[in-house]
Order: sequence, then structure tokens, then C-alpha cells
Amino acid sequence: MTKSIECDYLVVGAGAASMAFIDTLLTELPSAKIMLVDRKSIPGGHWVDAYGYVHLHQPSIVYGVGSKQLEGNWARLLFLKGTLPWKHRASKDEVLTYFGDFVKETVAKGRLEYYPNCDYDFAQSPAGNEAHVVTSLNGKESYEVTVGTKLVNGVLGECKVPSQCPVQFPVEDGIVVKTPNQLFDGHVDGHVSTAGKHYVVLGCGKTAMDAVVFLQGAMNVRPTNISWVIPNDVWILARKGGGNPWSLGYALIDNEGDYPKSLLELERRGLFVRLDPTIAPTKFRFPIIGPEELTKMRSVTNQIRRGRVTDISRSSGKAVMAFGEREQWTSPVPVDDTVFVHCTSPGPFNGLSRDSRMFGSDREMNLLLLFAPPISTSMSCLAYIEAARKNGTLDIDFCQKLTEACEPAGSRGKDGGANSFLQVFKAMPLDDNSTDETGLSMVSYQSILNLAIFLAVADRDPLVGHQWMKKSRLSLLSVPGFKCKIYETMSVMATIGVSKLGLPEDLIGMIELLRDRLKPLEGL
Repeated sequence: MTKSIECDYLVVGAGAASMAFIDTLLTELPSAKIMLVDRKSIPGGHWVDAYGYVHLHQPSIVYGVGSKQLEGNWARLLFLKGTLPWKHRASKDEVLTYFGDFVKETVAKGRLEYYPNCDYDFAQSPAGNEAHVVTSLNGKESYEVTVGTKLVNGVLGECKVPSQCPVQFPVEDGIVVKTPNQLFDGHVDGHVSTAGKHYVVLGCGKTAMDAVVFLQGAMNVRPTNISWVIPNDVWILARKGGGNPWSLGYALIDNEGDYPKSLLELERRGLFVRLDPTIAPTKFRFPIIGPEELTKMRSVTNQIRRGRVTDISRSSGKAVMAFGEREQWTSPVPVDDTVFVHCTSPGPFNGLSRDSRMFGSDREMNLLLLFAPPISTSMSCLAYIEAARKNGTLDIDFCQKLTEACEPAGSRGKDGGANSFLQVFKAMPLDDNSTDETGLSMVSYQSILNLAIFLAVADRDPLVGHQWMKKSRLSLLSVPGFKCKIYETMSVMATIGVSKLGLPEDLIGMIELLRDRLKPLEGL
């Protein structure tokens, strides 16, 4: 059965990115008609598939949608739960309930049409004004969708969790490998005995950190009964350190591009921490942990640093991990008592966002990060820009000046209109090649540049975009006393960008324009 549908925006993916985008778009464009399509049966994106003990890295006050508090009523939090609102970190169940309620409420108001258990094939996306095709997963229904304004891709930043991704190396039959979901489910069911077991956590990202903490805190596994495979040490944001998405970029600018010095300064100031103070991390993937978690992580002293696992086999009744040409590791207990915890999925570093443009054409849009995580601020800002474009308040003339200052005319796309010049926004790359020393520096600068561009073009008056961000619950600018220092930062970058920061010369002209444009924000 085929049904015809008309909408202004067809949004694919019902995860956190799309939720924040839809909410702000409807706030700024109240008459917009939006169709939301997702393969899952409920809203929530990767939260639907994540392990049961997962919580937000960051406080709930900067996550979700702008119109609805995730942390809930502050008085209830304070007096019934004894939790300060800015310390609340929502659980999986809280996040899923929150997003589910948001979609139900928005649909009930007639502002959104929601189609779960449905698929959109981007490979078959039509050209021009032809109808888009959405099909139900059971194959019984099909929808021909006429999109008046844009197709919005909300799945490029999809977080891949272990329950969705088998391990990428051979494992001999009979060896026990559990995902964090299985670990949690077995613990809740009460069918798991940890007596005599040795747990081997595979991976060094936030999922692995959570697993190490859960094993000790919930399952009462002693640290001596845990081994941790750490292919790469990573820098970690300290939850109580007061850091923000722009901390590393600001530190790099303050230290004239000296990468090692900047990291050590952030560590000295308590914004960054590392697992082992004697080992220099090689990556930074935006994990956030608290002091209690760090203590549990450091209590696991059997840390295996031999690179990535290439296979797991059994030999002489023991489990054996191979690391290519490096030394093998043998479990201290029999193979039947060895449990490998699979935390090696790519997470948000899925490779899908590489070389993608947020404003790809006048008919398509990709929801990618403007700033370092959390993602909600980026997506809300993208919606504000799109709404400003539709409302005619976007300063497209200044967008054009910025674009022409740093890019050849032939590299901006074919439409030549607003979307062409909006390509001055560059998405923060999330892949393995973006987090080495050189790439990480540019990622950090890009986050700052995107903030400057947003404030410069969101309206012809930079104070308008600044005031909007200060009022948004998702933005750190709403925190009392927080200053973005964007005019001062552009001034410094224009002066030392080439000689000290290693920025390309063709970028400096754009930075100088931003500096002059953002003069009204001096001191803010």
C-alpha cells in the first residue's frame, strides 16, 4: 500500500541530533511541517541499543531539546533526590522517556508526523523535486513523500555501540565474549556469579571506562580480577574541572600552538586527566569522567598496552590474546572462567561524517557537529541557521564575504545561493585520522571558528545570535558568568594564526573579517 505525503522537512533518524534540530526548527519556524522517519521502534537513536547502566557523560542541563528540561523539576531534584540540577546525569531510561515524551507531545500538537520502523535509502535519494520513498521495515507500506524544503540526514553521526557491532577479529569457539548489554542484563537477572571469574575489558573509550566502573561498583568484582586492554591512552575531560567544548582550542591559542604544553596546562588546571600520569595519551575523544570513576579505573593495575587485539584463542586450557607481532597475553584463570567484555565498537567515530557538508545543497542538509560534544548545541544552532535562512534574517551577504575570503569561487557548490555560502561552516571530523596531534589542533580551532561564524551570520546584528545562545538551555553561554571571548580570540588568531598556530594563510582573511564583525561582542 502506497500513501502520498507532503512535508517541508523530511528528517531521517530519531536520535539526539534530530531531536534537538526539530525542536529548535519548530520554535523558529512554527508553521513548518516535519516528517520524522526512523528504523527503530521508539525515538532515542543509539540510546535504544546502549547498555543499561549508561548515563550521560555531561550534566543533563546541556542535553536534549531546548524547550524541555531533561533534568526535570529543580525543586523535586533538590528536595526529593538531594541532587543539584547541574549535577544530574540522566540514565538510559530517563533519556528514552524524555525523547519519547517529546515526540508524543509534538505529534499531538500536530507539528510532527512520526514514522517508526521505517527505512529511507539515501542511495536512492531523488534528484530535483521528485518524491522521496520511505518504506516500512515489514514491507507492507510505502510512502511517496514530496519534500517542500529539505531532506535532513540525522544519522551520519550515529553512535555505534557494541551490541550492534561484533568484534572485528577472530574468536575461537567456546570463548566467552559479552557485550556491556549482556553484562548488565545478566547482573539484573541475577543469573551471573562472579566467583572465580576474570574479566578482560577490551577497548579504551568511554564504553570501556563505564564497564570497568560497573564491574567494580555494581558487580563487586575486585580490581585484581580485571584486566584492561588499552590500545591507546586517551586524554579525558574531568567532570568537575569546569572544562567546555572550546577548552583545548583556547589553551592552544593561549600557548601559541604548543600542543604538549597546552595539554599539560589543562591537566595542571584540573580540566583534563589521564589514566596513568606517567604515560602520555595519544588521542582525545571527548570522554568525561568524575573523580570516583577515575579512582576505580586506576585501581585496575593489570593494564595491557600491546596495541589492538588480533585474535583470541585457547591454549592449554587458558585464553590467549594475540596482538600481531607483539607479545601474547594469557589469562591467569582457566578459559571457562575468563570473560571478555567487548567495548571495541567505534562509537561516534563511525567514519560516516568524513568529507560531508552540513549544507550540501539547497535541497539537502546533514546534521554534523559544529562544536565539540555534547551534540545538542550544534544541532540546535544548525536549526537556527536554517530557520534564519528561511525567515530572511540570515546575513547571507556576510556569509558570501567569508566564503570568498578563504575559498576559490569554483569550490562552493553549484547552487550559488545561501547554501553555497553556508559551506563556510566546516563540520568537526569524527574519525581516527582526526585525533592525532595535527588533526586534533585543527579540530579544536574549527570548533571556535564555527562559533564565531554562527555569531557573525545568524543575524545582521551579532548580538542577536549571542543573546539567543545565552537564553538556550543547551548552550554553555547560558551558564551565569560564562564568557565566550570570541572577539578577543579572533583578534589573537588573526595575529598569530600563521606563524604560531599553523593555520593556512587563506584562512586568515576570513578570521580578520570575523574579528571586525564581532567587535560588538568585546568583553562578552
